[in-house]
Amino acid sequence: MNELYSLVRVRLNLFTATTKAIGWRGNKHGKKTHVYDMPRAPHQRVNDSGIMTVEKATECATFFEATNPAELTRKITTIQNRLITLAKDKTSAVTASVSRAKIGEARDQLSRAS
Repeated sequence: MNELYSLVRVRLNLFTATTKAIGWRGNKHGKKTHVYDMPRAPHQRVNDSGIMTVEKATECATFFEATNPAELTRKITTIQNRLITLAKDKTSAVTASVSRAKIGEARDQLSRAS
């Protein structure tokens, strides 16, 4: 799970564009709605803010250039498939040991209130 989280975090911060609400506007009837900025990835927002040092900005740019989004997605998919297989085996084992009620097996008639 830790490996999956670290890969998803990288994909989210480097390659997933998001919009942020930057204000409000109203129409002629007084209804207020949010105004959003252009979609940008979180790492672009941090770079544009100017709060990082030059060394850290260079390090982030190098990491961005070295990261392949297709390979990242393949790694995430592989881990997710492995987790699904593990969960399926455990679910099958638990489901096989539990007996299910048969039709007409209820002891009491259910009222509309229950």
